[in-house]
Amino acid sequence: KMFRLSCGLYDQLEIFAMRKTQVNITYIDDDGNSITDFGVITDLIAKGGEEKIIFNNQKEIKTQDILFVNGEDFK
Repeated sequence: KMFRLSCGLYDQLEIFAMRKTQVNITYIDDDGNSITDFGVITDLIAKGGEEKIIFNNQKEIKTQDILFVNGEDFK
């Protein structure tokens, strides 16, 4: 079963992407480390059964791994 962000949180990510807003995202990487990245969300995609954001540095972050966006709790 595919993990899905609540509509409100997904909408918020879409707005950040549309407005090209700089965001501070804290997420868990594949090794279980908490990482904070700063940049612009360029796209939101569903690929391989997972929702992901694409950052302007081409990094893909699974939405299920996001902990905080701009300090707001995403879990």
